[in-house]
Amino acid sequence: MGATDEFSIRELTRDDVDAAVELGTAQGWRDRHAFYDFVLRTPTCQPLAGVVDGRLMATGLATASGPVGWLGAIVVAAEHRGRGYGRAVTEELSRRLRAAGCVTLSLEATDAGRPMYERMGFRIVTHYHQLQGDHLPEAPAVPDGACVRRLAATDLPAVLELDRRATAEDRSGPLGVLAGVGPGVSGEASGWVLKRDREICGFLLPAERAYGAIVAPRFEDGLYLLDLHRHIVPAGAHVRAGIPDEHAAARRELQARGWQETWQAPRLLLGPDVPWRPEWIWGQINSAMG
Repeated sequence: MGATDEFSIRELTRDDVDAAVELGTAQGWRDRHAFYDFVLRTPTCQPLAGVVDGRLMATGLATASGPVGWLGAIVVAAEHRGRGYGRAVTEELSRRLRAAGCVTLSLEATDAGRPMYERMGFRIVTHYHQLQGDHLPEAPAVPDGACVRRLAATDLPAVLELDRRATAEDRSGPLGVLAGVGPGVSGEASGWVLKRDREICGFLLPAERAYGAIVAPRFEDGLYLLDLHRHIVPAGAHVRAGIPDEHAAARRELQARGWQETWQAPRLLLGPDVPWRPEWIWGQINSAMG
C-alpha cells in the first residue's frame, strides 16, 4: 500500500538500519543504531520502511503489547513531507496492530505529528515528563522493609505481572529482551528487583539512551530505584525518568532533588481508555513503546 504510486511500505530489515538512522538524524534525532538493534530483537515489534524508487524515505514502528498497540519512530524525509507518506505509514502500523489483536492504539506525539494524529481520531489523555538525573556516586539506602538484588530468570513472570498491573499491557516482548531472558535471548539476566515479604514490589530494567523501565507501587520504592539507576551508570553519565501527568507528586519530588525536566510529550490514544496505574510508573522503555 502507499500514498502515491511511487511510495511503498515494507518491513524494515537490518540492511535498512543505516539509512533509517541517517533519516532520523537529519530531522534532529539522536543516533538510533542501538534502538533499531533492540527493535529487531524484540518479537512483538514490527518496524516498517517507506521507500520511493528503492530509497528509504520514511520509517515507523508498531509494538503489540496485548490489548494496547504502540506506534512510534514515525519519520518522513523533509523533502517528501506533505505527500501523505506519514499518514500512510501510520495507517499501515495501525492496521498491523489491529491484526495483532490490539484494541487501543497509543503513541507519544511530537508537535509536528500531533495535528495529523488528531485528524485520524487520536486524543490526548496525558503527558510524559522526561527528567534527567546525574550519576550518583554512593549507593542509595534500600527502603525500610525491602531488599534488592539482581534479577534472575525465574523473576521474569512476577516482573511481567507487576508491569501488567501498572500499564494494563503485555510488554513481555521488550521487557524480556531488556531483562536478557526473553524468547530468543541468550546471556545473563540484566536488571534489578526490589522485594518485600518475598514478593517483587518493584523492578528496574535499564534501556538504551539512559532510559529504564521502572515500576514500583510504593513512592519510596520508585525513588530508590531511580537513585539505584543513577548509581549503576558510569561517572559522568545520567539517567532519565519518565513520569506521567498523573504522577505529579513524583515529578515535584524529583525536581526538589535536583532533577531537570528536559522534555515532555503528550500521550494520545485511539480506542478505549487504558485502565493503567500511572502513579506506579517511574521510567519508560523508550518514547516509541511507553
